[in-house]
Amino acid sequence: MAPAAMAGLRRAAVLVSALALLGVGIAPANAVDESIPDLSPPVAKAAPDDTGGDAPPNLRARVAEGSAEAYLAQSDLAPAEASQRLSAGDAAETAELAGGTISGTITYWKDGASAGPLATGYAIAYGLDDATGGYLEAGSASATAAGEYSIAGLPAGDYVVLFADAAGTVLRSEFWDDAQYVEWTPVITLAEGETRTGIDEQLEPLLKWRIAGADRYETAVGVSTSFPEDVPCVFIANGTGFADALSAGPAAAHCGGPLLLVYPTLVPAVVFGELQRLSPDRIVIAGGPGAVSAEVEAALSKIAPVTRYGGLDRYETSRLIVDGEFGTAPAAWVATGANFPDALAASAGAAAADIPVLIVPGSAAELDQASAVALTDLGATDIGIAGGTSAVSAGIETAIESLAGTVSVIRAGGADRYETGASIMDTVFGGSWAPYAFFASGENFPDALAGAPLAGVFAAPLYVTPASCVSSLVQEQVESLQVADAFVLGYYQQELYYDGWEPFRTC
Repeated sequence: MAPAAMAGLRRAAVLVSALALLGVGIAPANAVDESIPDLSPPVAKAAPDDTGGDAPPNLRARVAEGSAEAYLAQSDLAPAEASQRLSAGDAAETAELAGGTISGTITYWKDGASAGPLATGYAIAYGLDDATGGYLEAGSASATAAGEYSIAGLPAGDYVVLFADAAGTVLRSEFWDDAQYVEWTPVITLAEGETRTGIDEQLEPLLKWRIAGADRYETAVGVSTSFPEDVPCVFIANGTGFADALSAGPAAAHCGGPLLLVYPTLVPAVVFGELQRLSPDRIVIAGGPGAVSAEVEAALSKIAPVTRYGGLDRYETSRLIVDGEFGTAPAAWVATGANFPDALAASAGAAAADIPVLIVPGSAAELDQASAVALTDLGATDIGIAGGTSAVSAGIETAIESLAGTVSVIRAGGADRYETGASIMDTVFGGSWAPYAFFASGENFPDALAGAPLAGVFAAPLYVTPASCVSSLVQEQVESLQVADAFVLGYYQQELYYDGWEPFRTC
């Protein structure tokens, strides 16, 4: 690889090779799945990437710090040629070379419980170039039948190591210590002639994890565990209805906390325990006493001060949340409050862009006065409309366009809820990149509701999908975003099974 091709490695991403999914069967009898992965390090978010996509920057996601360029794509070396080229790095030939050594074992994820040696794996060490501040290729080695590799002849200095599979399977490439991006990997410092062993790595398919509990309440807790202790806020919503929580997801992401679900008159024990762990500065209830009772509010107040946004109906509650938590914003999404699918995707997209969602009576011939005032007071210049005209009428769109201060109105819709969701994600992320992606049911609402704040915090798209397939459109988006890790939220995809290296079943 030419040094010029490596100049941008400091902000480089790993190559996403393909998609694969694990179907884990029925939910456990109780308790949140202890195998839920750690999504750290947290993704620091920067300004929107407006170099691609057609949406105004205010509607676009705050991107994660890192790179939008696929690291291996910078190489002139095709993956099929890798094993032949890297044979020069085999331990037998490099043992005689002077200098330091980095060695370890490359394995692959088999079934969630075991790992096998990856005989077709290889490792490349890149040394820090003090002159450019980037990394240059310093040595490489292919794995033995036992998955062992050894990169010898390395001068003293700082290194990062990238692992990949020469066989071109769905195993994704990554840096040492399960790092998707070079900024996240530990730097290996070698003294002159030093040997560093135990630099091991396990390669996995893109989508193998499921974040789920026995029910919607435990699943929301499982999602919440990715948030640290002492969060600024936690939002609480009724887990039996969707309306009040549609605006709560982006608001929770805005203040840096999760969204947890409760029964109308009871806080599940697992939720109460998670609240104690989170130790929030404040708790925010979405909905009036009919949705979340005064008794629940009193129980929550024992953990932290409670704020309630409860209107006479779901639309007033939405307006109160938007005004109380955002005040002003450069952009907003508008979605129907009569049904949940379009608003679920809009909530996740809004959370990633750090803007609110306002729900309206979408079938009305024109925009109601209260919603018009709310949008005007918000000061949003760019408005995204979630869904086609059957969800949010053409009359409402016309009324929004005529509001004072409105600069652009974009409608993201499709033939069904899944195309609409993909269109919203394309509006928010198109032409950009994302380290993570989440998948939730488009046939039920709780898991996607709880996932919206997580998608916002991690600058990630959240796709609503059917139970047994994923559209080719969504698969193409995930690949173009160069997603490194993807997660299923909940146990809805019972019919999708991981079989060898079979990719997603396509709708």
